Amino acid sequence: MPISLISWLLAGVLAVTCLAVARSAWNLGERAPGISRMALLSGLLDAAATAALFRLALPWSAGTTLLWVLAMAALAAAVAGAVIRWPVLPSHAGLLDFEESEPGTTESGSPEPGSGGTLRTKPSRKAKKKSTKKEPGRTAVAVRAGVLAAVVVLSFAVG
Repeated sequence: MPISLISWLLAGVLAVTCLAVARSAWNLGERAPGISRMALLSGLLDAAATAALFRLALPWSAGTTLLWVLAMAALAAAVAGAVIRWPVLPSHAGLLDFEESEPGTTESGSPEPGSGGTLRTKPSRKAKKKSTKKEPGRTAVAVRAGVLAAVVVLSFAVG
């Protein structure tokens, strides 16, 4: 009984992970592209490696198989979203994040005549406090691709 509950829990975690990657790939928040190509690729590789590893490790029942099929459909949708949106996505995070100008400031180099506004040269305190998520590099993506390849090879070896 406990193994059955653990398999249900792990299959549910896999489904939620793949749905989260699909959500970020399709950018359902209707905002500017908030995820970079490297972050999206890294998330796809992580989800695929997790799915392949869980395929080997879990005892399968009808319900966990259904959750695994749902996870694979979400992962396929994430790959489709990544392929479709790839040219729109920034190559690194932060390339499209421009700070909105406040009233009384200008972005050009000199204040507008008669506006009395000052030129903002330093970022605001709010911008300094905002922590940025670390972007995965090429090495991190290559390691994730290697882990996925190793799990796939192990999957073929095990049968």
